[in-house]
Formats: sequence, structure tokens, C-alpha cells
Amino acid sequence: MTDDELDRETAFALLADEIRVRIVDELGAATASPETGIPRLSYADLKSRVDVRDSGRFNYHLTKLVGNYVAKEEAGYRLRWPGMVLYRTLVAGLLTNDGASDLGRFPVGTACHRCGDPIEAHLYETLFRVRCWGCDANYTDIYFPSHGLTGRSPDELLRAVHRRNRTVLASMTAGQCPWCAAAVSAEIHDGDDDLPSLHDTRDLDAYVVYHCTDCTGFQYVPVSRALCYHPAAIAFYHDHDRDLTEIPAWELPWAVTDRTTTVRGADPWRFSVRVPLDDEALVAELDERLAVVDTRREPNA
Repeated sequence: MTDDELDRETAFALLADEIRVRIVDELGAATASPETGIPRLSYADLKSRVDVRDSGRFNYHLTKLVGNYVAKEEAGYRLRWPGMVLYRTLVAGLLTNDGASDLGRFPVGTACHRCGDPIEAHLYETLFRVRCWGCDANYTDIYFPSHGLTGRSPDELLRAVHRRNRTVLASMTAGQCPWCAAAVSAEIHDGDDDLPSLHDTRDLDAYVVYHCTDCTGFQYVPVSRALCYHPAAIAFYHDHDRDLTEIPAWELPWAVTDRTTTVRGADPWRFSVRVPLDDEALVAELDERLAVVDTRREPNA
């Protein structure tokens, strides 16, 4: 057993009591105030909030948290960064799925780019999916914290899912894992390979898998999707009075299919992606790293 494994075991063991979780919860709730910033709770105030009458019992559990999750200072106690991460994890329901509701299928207002049936959204276990039930084309498959599902209308929820999906993929296309901050590799696969999801039957000549080199985080998308995060495409939409960052991917046929993508070569990979918009089209040339090596604009025939 390595020191890192011992550290992980210790970190998890420190949370193996309801009182300790309540201490983290109360310190976090006190911190979540824009007026107070990061406050320090006095011993008496913290003990009162946690509602433990036995001082010895409270002291024992508080002492266990001090150092890794909690800082003890002259002005009182506060959460350290690992404690804040834990508190935010608890609030989001990442560990307990608190706040998750039975979310039935509902239409997103866009027809499937493969078969023309309505695209619908639903919650599958912890994944939010936007897909076609007619042909099993899957356009979005993203983990969404259960806390974010509550109190939102379908339109608000779709906007939130789009923003989260865009945030995750923007980080991965930039080469950094949004979950553990390690490096992300981009691996291009031939379309003859099965797609990573058994629930996705899109016909793609090629696709890219963004995979974290340390944790299990990954996303796969058509190679054209990389342009959603490139300044050339964002500027192209801006010149047409559109904000590309606010448009969900499932509303962009060029980004979720390969209809306007041409494979120029496979050894090494080379691609040409045509992005049509109104009376103009942006044509981007991509290399094996999916870096944009050239762009031009032409009339949209």
C-alpha cells in the first residue's frame, strides 16, 4: 500500500460519522454568504449549529476534521479547500443523488438529424440524455448533478444542460480534464469502430474520444464538434449576429453529424469541415490533433 492510498483511506475515514458531516455542512453553509465571504465560526457557535450537547463527543469529531477539512484559527474554525469541495459535493448531490426527480421524456424542439423524428430529453440514472428514440441517435450524454434538476422548467433545464455540456467539452478540447485537472488526450477513431455508447447509432466516418490520462473521464463527439469551441467558428457566428456559445449542439447539424465533414486523409488524419450559416459558409481545415490549420469563407450554395 502506498502513501497516496493511505492518504485516500484516511480522507474517507474522516467522514465516517454523521457529526463530522454536519460540521462540514454547517461550516459550508456559513461560508456560502456573499456578505461574510469566508467566515470563522467560534467553537460555541459551531457546536450550537451542529446541535451536539456532549462537549467531549463534539470535540473528538471536530479534532478529527481539523487539518484536512477544517482549519482552526484564532478567530475560529473555517473550511479548508478540501472541505469546501466536500461541502459543494454534498450540496450538488453527487454522492447521494439528493433532489433527483423522476424526469420523464420531453421534446427539445428539434427534429432528429438522422431520421426526422422529434429529439427528446430524459434522465438515465445519473446521465442527462438528449436523443432520438426513433433511430437511437444520441446527441448529448452528460452527467448532471441532481441538485440542478430541481426547480427548473424544461426550457431552463435544457439551457443548464447545454451550458454544463459546453463547459465540460470546452475543458476537454483544451486538453484539461474538468474533473481531476489532469491532461486529456484526443484519439481519433475510424467510423467503422463501434461508438463508445451502445445507445448511439449515428453513422460517423470518424469521431474523436477525449480521454483523461488519469481518471475515467471521457467524452466522444464527431470531429466537427471541436469547432464549437474555436474562435474562428465563434467569430463566424458573431458576424452573423448569432452567439454560438448559447446554441445547444443538438441544434447544430454540422456539429453532431458528419454531413459537412470531409475526411481528407487517415495517415495522418486530415479533415475539412464546412459550417453553413445563412448565405455564407465557414470552411475549416483540421489536422490530426484537430487543430485548425486554415479557414476560409465562401458563399453558402
